[in-house]
Amino acid sequence: MTPSSLCCRTVLLLVFTSAVPALAEPTVTWDAGQGRAVLTNGPLELTVETRPGLNPRSLRNVQNGIVYADRDYSWPGGAFPTPSGSPDISRSDDGSQSVTLKGRLGPLQIEQAFTAPANQPGVILENLTIGNATDNPVATADFKCGFAKLLRSGKTWSPDAEIRFCPIPYRRETNGQMQEFPLREVAEHGITYGGWAEPPTPTPIWGAEGWVWSHGPASFLLAKYNPDSMEWSLMEPEKRGTNTVLRFGGAGLWKHGHPESAARLEPGKSCRFGETRLQAVIGDWKHAFYAYRGYLEAKGCRTPSDYNPPIHWNELYDNEYYFKACELCDQRLKNHPPAEVFGPEFKQQTKKLLAQFYSLDLMKGEAAKASELGCESLYLDPGWDVGSSEQIWDADRLGPMASFVRMVRENYGLKAVSLWCSLAGVPPTYGDPNVCAPNARVLDKDGKPAHFLLCLSSPAFLDTKEQRLLEVCRNGVAFLMFDSNQFSGPCYDKTHGHQVPSTREDHARALLELTRRVKAKYPNVLIEMHDFITGPSGIHYTPSYYGYARPHSFDCLWGHEFMWNSMDDLLSRRAVSLYYYNLAYSIPLYLHVSLKPDNENALVLWWFASTCRHLGVGGKAGGPVWEAQKKAMQIYKPLKRFYTRGAFYGLDEMVHVHTLPDLGEAVVNAFNLDDKPVDRSIQFRPDEIGLPAGPIDVDGAPAQRDGNEVIVNVSIPARGHLLLKLRGRR
Repeated sequence: MTPSSLCCRTVLLLVFTSAVPALAEPTVTWDAGQGRAVLTNGPLELTVETRPGLNPRSLRNVQNGIVYADRDYSWPGGAFPTPSGSPDISRSDDGSQSVTLKGRLGPLQIEQAFTAPANQPGVILENLTIGNATDNPVATADFKCGFAKLLRSGKTWSPDAEIRFCPIPYRRETNGQMQEFPLREVAEHGITYGGWAEPPTPTPIWGAEGWVWSHGPASFLLAKYNPDSMEWSLMEPEKRGTNTVLRFGGAGLWKHGHPESAARLEPGKSCRFGETRLQAVIGDWKHAFYAYRGYLEAKGCRTPSDYNPPIHWNELYDNEYYFKACELCDQRLKNHPPAEVFGPEFKQQTKKLLAQFYSLDLMKGEAAKASELGCESLYLDPGWDVGSSEQIWDADRLGPMASFVRMVRENYGLKAVSLWCSLAGVPPTYGDPNVCAPNARVLDKDGKPAHFLLCLSSPAFLDTKEQRLLEVCRNGVAFLMFDSNQFSGPCYDKTHGHQVPSTREDHARALLELTRRVKAKYPNVLIEMHDFITGPSGIHYTPSYYGYARPHSFDCLWGHEFMWNSMDDLLSRRAVSLYYYNLAYSIPLYLHVSLKPDNENALVLWWFASTCRHLGVGGKAGGPVWEAQKKAMQIYKPLKRFYTRGAFYGLDEMVHVHTLPDLGEAVVNAFNLDDKPVDRSIQFRPDEIGLPAGPIDVDGAPAQRDGNEVIVNVSIPARGHLLLKLRGRR
């Protein structure tokens, strides 16, 4: 860890815990006579009964009296695991305390461990392992367990049923809707989830990467972290006679049976579920988001201290090629038998489109726009290769790649060339499945190869893509986008090395393997990863952190599909979802957006610069809008380090703060999405935004001090933006 990142982590810790009084070290007590273990960590107290079986039945905050779990723990079949001996109580060198309980539940061996980590008051971690204690395979897809909280007795709702909760990270969903509800909603109806090209699937289970329960000035964080499999924090109603309880924490399978390793256990095998974090947070839902972010950063899911991605100019928005190519694909899918869709005639038609719409001269024109605006890299979307999803540089049309890279540097002052990569490349997206050998195709259960679907787990796919991507890296590419990577199975080919049939997690592991192969040889090439399962759709399926902290993994995630109608996405509040993502994660987002619908306040440019650590733009706007965007870029670039690697804080949806704690400085972006100007007061405490307490200099608007509060009065134009610079006095 660098001194800079250590300083940032230290300030963040102070922000999250500054209001927490000095508390005793975690403790575990065991009363053998009562068969009861009590684990405490600051205000959080967990009681586990062991008679007549393992029963973590009480979880409460002893400081404010809030009770989170107040009923018997929920195990499959309504029975408790029979204990196997006394609990194992241990203390780590750092002062952390753990209690581990073992028991038998039917054919399953249960191991449940609770840990109170030192120096993290209010935190208890739950870890659960299930094992097959029999000589026969055991189907465990229906296994689920968790704490229980009473919601309704008969027809009478508990007062706690009105506790508000929201998911992490999308308190505002990517469709623009706020996602904050009373707990009784979990009992009243389920939700749906979606995948690639599939209808929404209804489920009574509410799943998210984390949940926040709000109790006025206090909140409760429920989070799940599994570095090896896809797993979510789950909540589900459960009937117990005339009562309805809410099950939470614990473990269970969700969506299409994730985590897949828990669905079936062979004799003698076991499955360890992901860690559940239970945390009593001092502060509202936002403080719980920050606490979650700190938790994931400690797991390695954080922005690198030297992160400095190039600002992209995307040629797509002023280039007709991609849209013409999609029309061609659509026409051929409608008018030709499947075996002929991507035949020689298609390749010839594609070459004609490329010659007309993706020539060297046209790309030079795009490089000139990039240079004029102040971008740092020319991003080439579909069309740079010899054919759709080939990933072979078209030297006949664009010249040798190394020469092209040198040309954009020397002639246009750009630092790099970045490339779009269609991986699965299957209809209805732009792509040609013939780019890989026939043995890379998905096989159905009857052994028949699919016409269009590639199996990303197949050696033929991985080896082909590795070879081609390493070649473009060798020739100077700085960034690769892994797009069109949606799940294309199930595949039944026994030679591919995946399970039969292949699963979504097999598919995700293949994408991580391809990333590893590229990064192992070219670690400085940045790689963006679309959602592992839904690829180019706007649906987020995979947990945001999945795979990020592994060695030689991807560098950033896709900022959804807010690239096409960027102003409308913002004004509709769909793109405001990115604000909440940044409160919960410092894993970088990448997005390129069209500047054509932007306005003279450069609202689109500034919003996505503030919410995406890696910024891409394209589409030359007209007249004064273009001039305003050029001016905005001149302001942004000297401050770029604040946006790419600063700590993100939100005063509200429209006020974003990017802080570099080691400098004691921050920039503030204040937005107004209304069609009328607004005068407003921005108030904050320095420690609320990662700055040390004390005097603050504010550049950009008049400011005053009221005790610990800094008050800045601003006027923001209609659909406009205002930038402030903050500096703590040393």
